[in-house]
Amino acid sequence: MADNYDDYSREELLRELRLRDRRPRFGLVWERKEIEHEKAVNEDFVALDFDPTLSCGEAPYRNLIIEGDNFDALRYLRMTHAGKIKCIYIDPPYNTGNRDFIYNDRFVDKEDAYRHSKWLEFMYRRLQLAKDLLAEDGVIFVSIDDNEVFNLAPLMNQVFGERNFIATVIWQKVFSPKNTAMHFSDDHEYVLVYAINHDVWRPNAIPRSEAQDKAYKNPDKDSRGAWTSGD
Repeated sequence: MADNYDDYSREELLRELRLRDRRPRFGLVWERKEIEHEKAVNEDFVALDFDPTLSCGEAPYRNLIIEGDNFDALRYLRMTHAGKIKCIYIDPPYNTGNRDFIYNDRFVDKEDAYRHSKWLEFMYRRLQLAKDLLAEDGVIFVSIDDNEVFNLAPLMNQVFGERNFIATVIWQKVFSPKNTAMHFSDDHEYVLVYAINHDVWRPNAIPRSEAQDKAYKNPDKDSRGAWTSGD
């Protein structure tokens, strides 16, 4: 947020202007002044209500499910779990324009001139909170499709730092061509992966199961181990 320039002296304002003019501008910029960015969040802090009827077992509980606005949930978790979370996965609104994205209780459609900027502001506030939750060896995975992937990547660079980019994972969502496709029949979406510290985070691979191992053969005792030619 901008400083309160009303309290600045003339000399202080001139110094800020000179610094701003010298500062290089590179990266993602969206119309924060035009979109009433405060509408991307709920300013009232909402406390959690414990529901024992939905709980499993006895306290203290090892797991927690929070139902409600994700901005409220993230703010609440930041009070208790800041810097402690190893992994975050989010599946945000893809902003397709088909009534899938709500901006302060109002759907944003394809004709909205600030459709992408509102989505960016919505995401920016929540990604900042998610960053505060992650541990030094933490990582965040964000699902997205073509509607916002090219805006989300520079936003993630801005929040987490370009150096902490790990990978863009491509996952296949359909296995047959769409007869309704006008140009290309796209069959994939994306998962953007960023770490808090690129040098610290390492993937925790899941060992292959016995059934998976059976798909790999090594009849000639190759020193490189078992392999498979399948897909």
